[in-house]
Amino acid sequence: MSAPSVPQPTPYATAAHGPVGSAFWWGLAVLLAGLALPWSRSGVHVLEYDTARTGLRLLGQAWPVAAALMLSVALLILGRQPVPTRGTGRAMVAVAAAGALIAAGFLLTQGQPFGIGAVVVFLGFLSVTGMGLSYSGWLRVEPFAGGAILWLAAFIAVFILYPLAAMLVTSVWVRESFTLDVFRQTLRSPTFFLFENPWTDYSERKLALGVGAAAAGLTLAWQLLRDRSRPGHIALWTAVAGLSGFSLSALITGFGALRNSVLLALSVGLLSTGLGLAFALLAQRSRFPIRALMGPFSTLSMITPPFVLGLSMIYMFGRQGFITNQLLGLSTSAFYGPVGVGVAQVLAFTPLAYLVLTGVVRSLDPAMEEAAQTLRASRWRLFHTVTWPLLRPGIANAFLLCVIESLADFGNPLILGGGVPFLPTEVFFAIEGRFNQHEAAVYGVVLLAMTVGVFVLQHYWLRRASYVTVTGKPSGGNPSPLPGALEYPMTLAFGLWTLLGILLYASVFFGSFVKLWGFNNTFTLEHYEALRTSGFGVFLNTARLAAIAAVPSALVGFLIAYVVGRLNFPGRSLLEFTSMLSFAVPGTVMGIGYVLAFHHGALRLTGTELIIILAFVFRNMPVGIRSGLAALQQIDRSLEEASTTLRASNVTTLRRILFPLLVPAVISGLMFSFVRAMTAISQVIFLVTPSTNLATVLILSWVGHGSIGRGAALSCVLIAAMAVVVLLLNVVLHRTDRRGRRIATF
Repeated sequence: MSAPSVPQPTPYATAAHGPVGSAFWWGLAVLLAGLALPWSRSGVHVLEYDTARTGLRLLGQAWPVAAALMLSVALLILGRQPVPTRGTGRAMVAVAAAGALIAAGFLLTQGQPFGIGAVVVFLGFLSVTGMGLSYSGWLRVEPFAGGAILWLAAFIAVFILYPLAAMLVTSVWVRESFTLDVFRQTLRSPTFFLFENPWTDYSERKLALGVGAAAAGLTLAWQLLRDRSRPGHIALWTAVAGLSGFSLSALITGFGALRNSVLLALSVGLLSTGLGLAFALLAQRSRFPIRALMGPFSTLSMITPPFVLGLSMIYMFGRQGFITNQLLGLSTSAFYGPVGVGVAQVLAFTPLAYLVLTGVVRSLDPAMEEAAQTLRASRWRLFHTVTWPLLRPGIANAFLLCVIESLADFGNPLILGGGVPFLPTEVFFAIEGRFNQHEAAVYGVVLLAMTVGVFVLQHYWLRRASYVTVTGKPSGGNPSPLPGALEYPMTLAFGLWTLLGILLYASVFFGSFVKLWGFNNTFTLEHYEALRTSGFGVFLNTARLAAIAAVPSALVGFLIAYVVGRLNFPGRSLLEFTSMLSFAVPGTVMGIGYVLAFHHGALRLTGTELIIILAFVFRNMPVGIRSGLAALQQIDRSLEEASTTLRASNVTTLRRILFPLLVPAVISGLMFSFVRAMTAISQVIFLVTPSTNLATVLILSWVGHGSIGRGAALSCVLIAAMAVVVLLLNVVLHRTDRRGRRIATF
């Protein structure tokens, strides 16, 4: 007779974990919160407490509440098992998943805004579901990691994917039925895009077809001269060239917001990336002592709201501008329109391109260039075959970032647009002016499609090559200096850039101390005195919300970096991609999605401070993810393996081993999240109310209504405060970095 089978403990039932105590405590938290806290609310206050809506009062009225609380009691029983087995894990999954579904279903069917009790109940059940997946063996990670994965997936689904889905649905779901009428009306509108203009003497369509045919013919001839052995490759590039020529001709000769935004984004992307690359090369390889200027230059984009440069453009190049009017005697509107918007965006986004490219230029291995020179390669061949392929990833990333920022920029087109339509401003006018959320959703879908298209092109361009140059092996040699024919013009360009930047920032500072720029330059403090009643309060409120959002933004980014960088589980790549999606999507699109997704029903958040905080968190979280992933790649896995050998759990290893070494990366994410939240505009302009106003929105409102002196004063306060914060956090960052290195060495 065979011996009776004994239940086998799970791989995670070690002395480090003990009994399934976490499930017990989560079950107790679900039970107490479900009884004592409200499951719904009547107003916009998320922390509103209404005894009539608590679980204790709803027990006899709503069976889902009673069922969820009964399941929490079952978790208490399962949580007292001495050793978790696979059977216990499966039971936990069944009970906790049923509880989470019941709680979510109750909220969605009731149609009332969620209460804090329902949130605690749902997240508690979700945590135990992750633990059960771990104990059952269905998810081969530790129980803590299982719960963290489900939490992160739920947050990303609700606050990133759901708003985008709501925008897509709103664009085609009108009056309770599916229709493409709004799409057709919007896309056919001359404001969106006018291709065949009846008032011109020629046919734009025939011209575009001719340009496309010429581009395809030239590409075909060139490909046949190079290599005739790959007909499929030749046909693909010929088709791409013809389509590109047709599209470019249509954009140049057309009219409307699509044409203006695309040409602006491409121009700004090319110019900003080119200047950023030139300045990055100067910072690493120039023979002139200009490196000390690169630090302040690289932080300008962080501490300055993008539209502040638009304000300074008005001061310097407007109808009463210092250069145009007082020096040249002109009263011109040349800088009101695409030219002015483009100049302001290039000034704002070139530092971003520089920040991306300076690390790429720094990582170039000088030994590779010396080897090419030893083989008597010319400077052009060296650049074409060695330097350029290694620069391609950084250039593509910088170009993508600048294009997305240009497409999302809303303040500069609004201030300097001069009535010319752009996609971000048309989104704003569709919601705030024409009160047509379906039209705004269509514009958002177009922006989203353009951004995804740029991302796919970038991925296709880079996916087939390897760019590894940091191998861990010692590398000798010094970076080759720039040729004089290249260094002198680049240095002159940087000098002119610096001079223009000083003039523009000085104009904003000076404009805040005069009564009315260009008409009455009498010195006054009235703009700053006016801030005491209507500006400083909004500024402090902005700082409070940004500080609140910065902490979860950095910590959640760090947790996602750990989960996707150190754990293997089904859907890991999807979690990483969707978590980065909010940074790749223009802020204007996410703003529309938040308005449409959280305006009514169980997830109603509009009108609250919480929706602004969440917008900050999930907009800036990807920076923490990337900095965390980069830092994790520098930490040897043997440290974690040693901790695991000593029977430490994932939580202990994360808390005592990894987190101290990753503090600099967390602080970097914290600093970026705070500063970006303080200077955000494109996403949050749709979310603010008179009681939850933000400094950037207030500045834009003042400038739009002609109070440019008061707007300049608040801009100066904002820039000065951000400079101080960045300086202090950099000091803390350097100290923690040195401490982390000492810990790693020890």
